[in-house]
Amino acid sequence: MSEAPAGRPFFPQASPMPLDPRTAKIALRRDLVARILAIDPADRRRQQADLDERFHTLPGFSGARTVLLYAHAFPEEIDTSAMLRHTLDASKRLACPRVDWAARRLRLFHVTDPAIDLVPGTLGIPEPRPDLPELDPLAIDWVLVPGLGFDDRCFRIGRGAGHYDRLLPLLRPEAPRWALAFDAQWLDAVPDEPHDQPLDGVVSPSRTATRRRLD
Repeated sequence: MSEAPAGRPFFPQASPMPLDPRTAKIALRRDLVARILAIDPADRRRQQADLDERFHTLPGFSGARTVLLYAHAFPEEIDTSAMLRHTLDASKRLACPRVDWAARRLRLFHVTDPAIDLVPGTLGIPEPRPDLPELDPLAIDWVLVPGLGFDDRCFRIGRGAGHYDRLLPLLRPEAPRWALAFDAQWLDAVPDEPHDQPLDGVVSPSRTATRRRLD
C-alpha cells in the first residue's frame, strides 16, 4: 500500500462517483452540439438529403391525417423545411408546437403556410402565431420528435426543458413517435430518467433503431 509523506495522514483515493443522469446529460449536450457542428458541410448536405427522402417512408406517416412537426431553429438541428412542405403537399393537416412558458408545456397549432404562419418566438425559434387554430394533442396521428442524441433503445436527449417528455403522454397511445438524426447523434446509451419518453423509432442515413411497444 502507498504511504503518505512523513507527517501527513494517508487517505485512500476514492473511486470517481458516477454522474447522475441529469448531470451526465448536461455534458452530453455540449458534446453532441460540437459533434454535429463538426460534420463536414458536404457530408452534412448528403445526410440531410437522405433524411428528406426517408421522411415520408417512416412507419405510420402515409396513413396519418394530422402530423406534428417542428421547425428548424438551431444550426445543429436537421432542416425540416422540406418535410413541412411535403406534409402539406400530401394534403395532411400540419401541426406545429408553440412553447407556453408560463404553463411549461407545448401548445399545438394548425399551420397551413409555414412562411406566413411561423414567426420568431423565444430564442428566435419559429413558432405558430398564437391566433392560429389550436389543436388538441389527441388530434395528432403522427409526430416527428427533435433531439440532440439517441440510442438503440430509442431514448433521446433533448435540450433539457422537458417539453416533449410532457407532451408525448398526452398523445393517443397508438400515435407513432419518430425521430430523424445525423449519424453523429448516435450514443451508446442515453442516461435516462423515469420521466423520459422513448420513441418508436430513430433513423439516420446509416442506422435505424426501433422499439417494440408493450402498450
